[in-house]
Amino acid sequence: MIMNELNTDRLLLNEFIEGNAEAIFIFDNNFRVVAWNRRCYELLGVKKEIAISKELGSIAPVFDDAYFKMLAQKAMAAKPSVAKKSYTISNKISSTYVVPSFSPVSLSEVDGNGCMVILRETELSERPSKFKPLIAESPIATAIYRPDGTPKYFNKAYSNLWGATKGMSDVVIKYYNIFEDEQLEELGLTPFLEKAFSGEATEIPPFAYNPYDTASIRRLGLRQPKYVKGHVFPTKDEFGEVEEVVMVLSDITFQKQAEEILTDTHLKFQMLTLGLPGVIYEFEEQADSSARFKYISQGCNEMFGFSPEEIMKDASLLNKLIHPDDLEGFLSTSGDSGSEWQWEGRILVEGRERWIEGKSSPTRQKDGSIIRYGLLLDITEKKEVEKRYKISEERLQLALQGAELGLWEWDLKDKKTIFNKAWAAKYGYDHHELELQFDDWGKLIHPEDLPFVKAKLTEHLKGETEYFEAEYRFRTKGGSYRWILDKGRAVQRDENGKVTKASGTYLDINEKKSSQLLIQRNEQLFTQLFENSPLGIVLLDEKHRVIQMNQGFKDMFGYSAKDIIGNQLNNILVPQDLHQEAIDINLLTVSGKVGMLESHRTHKNGNLVPVIIYGVPVTLDNKTIGIYGIYVDISARTKAENELQVRNNELDNFVYKVSHDLRAPLSSILGLVNLAQHQDNDDDLLQYIGLIENRVKQLDHFINDVLSHSKNLKLAITVDPINFEKVVENCFTDLSYLPNAHKVNIKTNISSMTFYSDRWRINEIFRNLISNAIKYLNPDIDNPYVKIDIKVTEKLAHIKFKDNGIGIEKNTLPKVFEMFYRATEYSEGSGIGLYIVKNAIEKLGGKIRVESKPQIGTSFDIIIPNCKEAWLERENEK
Repeated sequence: MIMNELNTDRLLLNEFIEGNAEAIFIFDNNFRVVAWNRRCYELLGVKKEIAISKELGSIAPVFDDAYFKMLAQKAMAAKPSVAKKSYTISNKISSTYVVPSFSPVSLSEVDGNGCMVILRETELSERPSKFKPLIAESPIATAIYRPDGTPKYFNKAYSNLWGATKGMSDVVIKYYNIFEDEQLEELGLTPFLEKAFSGEATEIPPFAYNPYDTASIRRLGLRQPKYVKGHVFPTKDEFGEVEEVVMVLSDITFQKQAEEILTDTHLKFQMLTLGLPGVIYEFEEQADSSARFKYISQGCNEMFGFSPEEIMKDASLLNKLIHPDDLEGFLSTSGDSGSEWQWEGRILVEGRERWIEGKSSPTRQKDGSIIRYGLLLDITEKKEVEKRYKISEERLQLALQGAELGLWEWDLKDKKTIFNKAWAAKYGYDHHELELQFDDWGKLIHPEDLPFVKAKLTEHLKGETEYFEAEYRFRTKGGSYRWILDKGRAVQRDENGKVTKASGTYLDINEKKSSQLLIQRNEQLFTQLFENSPLGIVLLDEKHRVIQMNQGFKDMFGYSAKDIIGNQLNNILVPQDLHQEAIDINLLTVSGKVGMLESHRTHKNGNLVPVIIYGVPVTLDNKTIGIYGIYVDISARTKAENELQVRNNELDNFVYKVSHDLRAPLSSILGLVNLAQHQDNDDDLLQYIGLIENRVKQLDHFINDVLSHSKNLKLAITVDPINFEKVVENCFTDLSYLPNAHKVNIKTNISSMTFYSDRWRINEIFRNLISNAIKYLNPDIDNPYVKIDIKVTEKLAHIKFKDNGIGIEKNTLPKVFEMFYRATEYSEGSGIGLYIVKNAIEKLGGKIRVESKPQIGTSFDIIIPNCKEAWLERENEK
């Protein structure tokens, strides 16, 4: 029943695509085409049978566009979208402009979602900017950018600002992207740009920019750096998405130079030659509150209508020009005379209003007076542009208020949410009814969805996510619920980083969500049973060809869907010598009976996987129409059985060796006691006691080694800081009783970083390795040594032991880590020291490697993980 429903859904989708007049195609998450209708063939000249299974970029270069792929990936993540620009589709006869829209499509044959693209034809390759006529002849340097950061238009003033010709501007438009400009990133301007391109008007602070220092436009040869500042104004489309970003730049090169030069009063005359679009002045404030201009440049004639001499004679002339609303803060009323002064306001010259920007820096003189060196600039044109853009922005906001898209604003200071009228009415509310406290707003969310929404919102408010996005059910005034997509971001934070204001949009996705839920319901049982099963499952047709496989099968045998789908398993999985048994179970299953077999099948890497195989027939009208092949991986069971056999053999060997090595010293002691008790024995009894003592020590060492082995197997790992220098020192102190221990020279090189691991096991590893180095030193050399080199990082400790002892023969080297194996006939140990070392290292998740040459020496190379994080976690829990 489930399969029929799935096939019906696909059939309806295919009929929709094939019967649609618009060009529609579908591709999977590898960008390979899985559906292609006739209109696609008419536009692109590529037939369906050629397009299917081809990578999209190989069919038409236009689909290899980064912006196109970004929107496609967004759709495959269940975020439908429409391109903000059109693409040119050309065939042998003509060219057509299309705007693609992207929607997610569930494809059961591949992992994850696919994407359906509808190419809607349009007359223009790109919507012309509505601001272009406004700024084309403006003297203000203005540029228009697309949302992806590529330039769309530069006006003449912008090109003139950088000294670029029209041809140079064309190169910039073709190759430049503002987000790939490494110079802007180095200047720290990227956050300002990201803020603007995300939808918020932004002021760009003053910065110095040299076109030659940007790789993508270096070829233009523009080497003249400029100081500029500006504003960035985003505009949005009817969906609330940023459509264009307008950048207005002011050339403050001369102003910046003036500020630098004014720090030295002796250079004021040199300023006269710079031709600044304003005036430079020197203003003196006396202790008795009197003030005068000591110097003002010639530009004051054009700016204020007074000569420099007139203004220097009577400073109040300028006060009379100031607009009454802006008089406060200008020169004579600047407040603290010892502070930096900045002012922006209007003046009235011959009935004409002008905007002036001024600033100055104070220098206190010995007589108590203050000299201000400053600059006044005419910014009238800049203000006019800002005014026009403000009007455009207001019109845009008015247009959005009447749109179907829901807009909201959340003021955390007043703890209210505000919605636009049109959206509120869509759900039966007056917009004032939705101006709610946060807790009341939460009551409009379905109770099952509220925890998820709160968690998403909390993540964003903490700054953990770039924006807030959630799908949930919203209650209408009538009491029913509709699915909406809520998306927004914090737009204002206080000095502590706490959000004070946020805004965003609502989009009604009820129909889309209902369709998704229906599809999920239809596929739920099949997905639960088939795809999520830990068993390996394949579905075969009546000819034993694979038509579907689950993830468990892929994980078990390492094959992809491309390797398996459409092929017969007997030709891929079955070893050559097992073909007949595979044929037998196939015949049994085709006859309508369930078959079961324990056998081996081949992994993609060539290894054999032990499995139990069930063949389950699928019948219709007493006829087998398919077969489920179910594979149970019994590797763990097989491994456990083999491991148990190894452990049993090891236990037998252990019991034998322990009994033998315990009996040998006891027999020797008993023999010495019998000799000592013999009446005719005149030997020195103290010598016998010494021999007995040696045998007892040998027996004690052996028992300690056995206990260490047992402790290593059973003792849980505890993590503590390890002082390697102390470990080495204690080991050599504890082993000083060994013969020749005093002859061994210790050489250590230990890094200072703290290492965290199991203290007891680290001590056991070092004790056994140092003990072996002492026991098996080379008696024929004068300078026996043990070199210990330890390098510690955040992730691991790399430990190297090296001695110049008697070494180990090549044929015995592979066996030195085996239990009770003695590498030399001179060995007096238990034979489990290196076995304990290897097992302790493996318990700690590490590895050990040994190299040795007879009469040259032996080296051990050890890697042990640093468990600092585990130690910190334990300490935090205390």
